[in-house]
Amino acid sequence: MRLMSRSRILSIALFAPLGAVHAQTELSVFNTTGRAAATTFVTDYQAIGINPANLGWTWRHTDKQVAFGVAEGSYSLYSDALTRDDMRDRVLDANFRFTTDQKEEAARIFTNAGAIADVNVMLVGAAFTTPNAGGFAFQIRDHARISSRFGPVAAELAFEGFRSDYFDLLVLATGDTVTNYATMSEDSLALVVLGIASEPQLLGRVLDGSNIELTWYREYNFSYGRHLIRNEAVELYGGIGLKHLVGIGIVDIRAEDGELTGFTSLSEDFQLDYTTGSRVPGSRLSAGSLAFPRPTGRGFGMDIGLGLIVKDVWKLGVAVTNLGSIKWTGNVFKATDGSLVDLATDGLDNYNFVEGLDDFATNSGFLEWSSGGERVVPLPTNTRLGVGRLFGETVEVGLDVIIPMNDQPGSLRTVAVGFGGDVRPIPWLQLSAGLMTGGNADTKLPVGVTFIAGAGTWEAGIASRDMITYFSQRNPTLSLSLGFLRFRI
Repeated sequence: MRLMSRSRILSIALFAPLGAVHAQTELSVFNTTGRAAATTFVTDYQAIGINPANLGWTWRHTDKQVAFGVAEGSYSLYSDALTRDDMRDRVLDANFRFTTDQKEEAARIFTNAGAIADVNVMLVGAAFTTPNAGGFAFQIRDHARISSRFGPVAAELAFEGFRSDYFDLLVLATGDTVTNYATMSEDSLALVVLGIASEPQLLGRVLDGSNIELTWYREYNFSYGRHLIRNEAVELYGGIGLKHLVGIGIVDIRAEDGELTGFTSLSEDFQLDYTTGSRVPGSRLSAGSLAFPRPTGRGFGMDIGLGLIVKDVWKLGVAVTNLGSIKWTGNVFKATDGSLVDLATDGLDNYNFVEGLDDFATNSGFLEWSSGGERVVPLPTNTRLGVGRLFGETVEVGLDVIIPMNDQPGSLRTVAVGFGGDVRPIPWLQLSAGLMTGGNADTKLPVGVTFIAGAGTWEAGIASRDMITYFSQRNPTLSLSLGFLRFRI
């Protein structure tokens, strides 16, 4: 069975977002990204998906009752294999091409490592609050996440192709078959057209320790929060969010304990032929497809939460988010295991992986796919715990703990902990900073700035998930969170 058909192997699994677009714990809330904590900070429509109980809280600008926003978004790309210079000189440079030595280096650094990219875009959000009835909010938001991790042999195959030690025989363009050896000259390598394993193994064993995950769905969320108890000492709030989910694409390929499993359901907008792996020449996801994608699944989800304010100083919050599932019914395929006998590629030429979706999600790639009927996939559920402290009107700090409740595509790998806060030295400026560790990445230092005009009528801001990236080579995070169209009246 063939593993890879061209040099673009596994491309979408690593850096597809660079051409198109770590799970984000603050979703699309641009003015929260910089502080690493959100559970006890967010209000109005920004509380959706984080803690709906906060919809009942009194807003800082008490004279406002309506909030609405358009096109708030957060984007990030993280890799524990690459350095900051790699990102700049090899990933962002479209003209970069591997040498033979660089392919071997890439295979080495991606062993038991990979990359994660996230995009969360709120298309539109609105909220309305009253002192007695509580807060109502609505939001339309897109969630997209892609991640990959390579086991030792998978990394060799991805970057070295038939030069991997897995293949002991090489077929030349002349028709001759020679033994694969480490000191083969560049001229001889140029003649190789196929690698052959005389003792082939099942892909589940070859790819053991590897995974590829992609999810993209749209969420239509209506949430409500209101006080349950309110007196001079304490205020207790409860909230619930109900959401209709539209599934646009999912890929879930895993090789664990020698067994391979694979499942995919991709919208027709990707224009893939699962049998041949071909696309319409020059096809891309158009602006119309991005705005109104054709779904392949639908589902229902729910968020629930509680919030507590003690003496107008301390804030406590607990929420369970993303309860529910999506039923994927369109273009559903499942992968079958098989032996990797030969390979007709010399591996990746560079880090431009944008065009490789068909190399792993169709029968032209490294897996064999067959029609799989329907599949119900749970959402990546999280439990959020938060505590915050107000220091007058100018300073607020908080601590968040986010606990993943399953290992579905899009889930955090480990518990995430974030601590940070806001400082408002003047009424029109908010400065944010924090510390985040766990989740899907190493320790990060996010920062952000938010500008406030008209006593809270308009907000705009920008933030980064990690300042360490600008001063350190290891484990870089390229990120951007921004919003310019947030209003209150």
